Amino acid sequence: MKSSNVIRSFALVLAIAAGQFSLQVAHAHAALQQSTPAANAVVASPGQIDLVFNETLIPRASRLKLLMKHGSSTMPIENFTTEIVNNGKTLRAKLPGPLAPGVYTVEYRAVGGDNHPMTGSFSFTVR
Repeated sequence: MKSSNVIRSFALVLAIAAGQFSLQVAHAHAALQQSTPAANAVVASPGQIDLVFNETLIPRASRLKLLMKHGSSTMPIENFTTEIVNNGKTLRAKLPGPLAPGVYTVEYRAVGGDNHPMTGSFSFTVR
């Protein structure tokens, strides 16, 4: 009886430890916390686009694309520069000039310390 209690206690401790480990692994990926412009925002033409993540990014592996909706198709916006700022947690695109009015989509790929790429997208409108 005493050894079965020890085994149950040991099993419980292992289960709790495994649960804690899996929670840490689940949160280890770079996740978008905030963007400027925000998703679905209607804004004047921004000078830059900032994507703020929950962890430091790997610069060469993290990037974004900017697309403008044009009728039923999309056109890539090019000629902007990107950099990692804010202690490595912000992916910034510096735009070369004003954006024309319309709907824009930002597609991003962010890679943090675990080398696992996280991708996503959101849209905003320039008035």
